Order: sequence, then C-alpha cells, then structure tokens
Amino acid sequence: MDVQAIRNLIIRVNNLETQNRHLEQLISDQIEQLHRTIELPDEHACEALLIFTMDYIDHVPDFLEAVNEASRQVGIHRFISPFLDIAEENFMAITKDQPVSGLDLLLDKAYFAHRLIEEVNDQYLVKTGSTLIPMNMTWANLIVHSILGEEFANQLDENVEETVDKMMRSQAIYHEKTFREFVQDRSAEEWIRIWSRWNCLSNNLGIELKFTSAA
Repeated sequence: MDVQAIRNLIIRVNNLETQNRHLEQLISDQIEQLHRTIELPDEHACEALLIFTMDYIDHVPDFLEAVNEASRQVGIHRFISPFLDIAEENFMAITKDQPVSGLDLLLDKAYFAHRLIEEVNDQYLVKTGSTLIPMNMTWANLIVHSILGEEFANQLDENVEETVDKMMRSQAIYHEKTFREFVQDRSAEEWIRIWSRWNCLSNNLGIELKFTSAA
C-alpha cells in the first residue's frame, strides 16, 4: 500500500483548493441541508465545517497506515490488506478519471475509505460480537454523508456494503483457523493500546473519536 502517494495527492489538491475553493463552495451550498442531528456552532459554522472536512480528508492516509501497522503487529495483516488495497485504489483512481481541481473531488473518496473500514467493523461485529478496530467514525461519517447529499452518499454506502460482503463471503482467509484464533485469543486491552497511538482525528464541532474497552 502506497500511503505516501495518497498523502502527496492530498497535499497537491490542498494547494489547488486555496485557489479554487471548491470544497468551501460545496459546504456553503449544503450547510442548510445538513442532517438535523448535527449541531453546528452558532458563529462561523461554514468555517468550522470546512476545517472538519479538510481534517477528514487529511486523516485518510493516517487511518489506513494505522490499520496497516496495527494489523501487522497482531498478525492479521492478511485479513485486512485486501480492504486497504481497495481503499487505496479507489482514492487514487481520481487521478486517472478526471483533472482534480479542488478538495470537493476527494471528499467522496475519503468517505469511501472511512466507510469501508467502518463496514468491515460492522461485519466483524455481526460475526464475533466485537469490533475489529476500536475506532468510532460514525459521527464523522454522518457529517460527510450529509455534505455529499443523501442520494450520492447512499450510493457510496451501497458500494461499500456490497464490496465488504462479497469479499468476506468469497475469500477463504476469513474462514481460516488463524483468523478464528485471533478472534478468540486477542487481548482487548493490548489491541486498544496499539490503536490509541493513532487517535489523531479531531474536529471543531465537538464530535470526538473515542477509544473504549467496549469497542
């Protein structure tokens, strides 16, 4: 997985965003339509939301790198890497499909990556009764879902769900003894300790990513 390529793309598009302000315009257009459960600051709401979405995009390579490194440390990288490859391929495909002029074109790519890992967690929870990755992206993803618009975001959600479901059904590695042993024997405290090193995504809207033993 070439995390640095993702970082370089984000840096390049960040520079374009300062000129074109496409993401800022998208947020300005959508802010009145946001999900009713999202509480925005009374003042400078657009600015706060812009900072959040930029952090959300910037967090993608750190998040994928965290998943990659943590899964290596506990010996389950083979089970995680196929999803990381999908997230990377989808994120970088934008450079082939169209000219990138602003961060608005990376927001749906970031959403796909974050939702992919979230869906892996959900599927894993159904199978084992606990999450694979102790990171809660629900609120962050809900905000971006609203910014992207209900119809488009729902299409992305369907793509993510179908991808994860198909992968887990078709890949033999998810039925191997090693994977079952990890489920049974992993130390929840150690797993959370490893992950806490990467608790790096914060925002200015009072929505936090929390690490808890319940996760």
